[in-house]
Amino acid sequence: MSRKKYAAAPPSRNPAGEGVVASGRSASLVDVAALVGVSVGTVSRALSRPEMISEVTRRRVQQAVEQVGYVPNGSARAMAMRRTMTVGAIIPRFGSISFATMVQTLESALAQAGYTLLLTAPDRLNPEPAKLVHKVLSRNVDALVLLGSEHPPEVLTVLAQRSIPFVQVWTLDGRYGPCVGFDEQLAAGLVIDYLAAGGHRRVGFLGGYRAGNQRAQARFAGVTRAIARHGLTLREDAVLEVEYGFREGFDAMRRVIAARTDVTAMVCGNDYLAAGALAALDKAGIDVPGQMSVVSFNDNEFAPFLHPPLTTVHLPISEMGSAAARLLLTRLAGDAGPSSVNIPVELIERESAGPAPAERG
Repeated sequence: MSRKKYAAAPPSRNPAGEGVVASGRSASLVDVAALVGVSVGTVSRALSRPEMISEVTRRRVQQAVEQVGYVPNGSARAMAMRRTMTVGAIIPRFGSISFATMVQTLESALAQAGYTLLLTAPDRLNPEPAKLVHKVLSRNVDALVLLGSEHPPEVLTVLAQRSIPFVQVWTLDGRYGPCVGFDEQLAAGLVIDYLAAGGHRRVGFLGGYRAGNQRAQARFAGVTRAIARHGLTLREDAVLEVEYGFREGFDAMRRVIAARTDVTAMVCGNDYLAAGALAALDKAGIDVPGQMSVVSFNDNEFAPFLHPPLTTVHLPISEMGSAAARLLLTRLAGDAGPSSVNIPVELIERESAGPAPAERG
């Protein structure tokens, strides 16, 4: 028997743009399979498990899907897989674009696999992590993304009870579960190694509030260890904790200038603080890097366009999001995957830092 073929005339479409076949009904998997000349099961696998199907067949299925206007039934697919095809993420707001960048790449990578990201961005001053986790899990998410590795015992208990896959981002502390991050000690070492090689002996630090912020704590600890390793001096009159922001960096640097400290280099906890610090130094008529070097972390997109362009450590912010998505998808597929993913960092040398002046007046 000859296989049933579609007529040469293209399928019609309804006013709303939904694909319909000649009879006016919505297109189905059967219609796609008939057009391609394969089984319904092959079409289903091409759409839900494309890695199981050859590239040629996948392309033919996709062309047929577009031709007949087939729209997959997400609810039916989720019920068949016993999944909601959603991933929850709890990422507190910390006032910078770094977290937004990471979340964007996380969401994009998950979307390519058919998952929707359900994001909760609580106020860091009143996070109530246990309640947030319960709230997100009540939406029946298939997996969870958590920031850092400091979680209350009740959070770890509920995750274990639910047997839900989760990944921790911006940390390499894998005591409680898989994690994706970078080496804060190495990042700090790159900065201090660079300053020490340039002859700087007295250094200041402008960072975020460390209380309750695991990332700010790790960054400051890395800087102090590297300073001790090189035998440099971290001047107490040039160490400040503030909120991350342009104005905060500007005001803090003005305080350092007013203290008439003898530091020759300022290490900033992120590029926002560094941008504010550079503006304050410029307003005070202090030459950068002739009199004061400024080095930072993050390598945000504006860093090359500051005055002068900012020397900073490129942190793998986007890469963390995509790597977390890959690790979650691996675990959702039933494989454990690696216990941790350590993404490299590098120092980007620009014009805001240079050799130390022989002596400050």
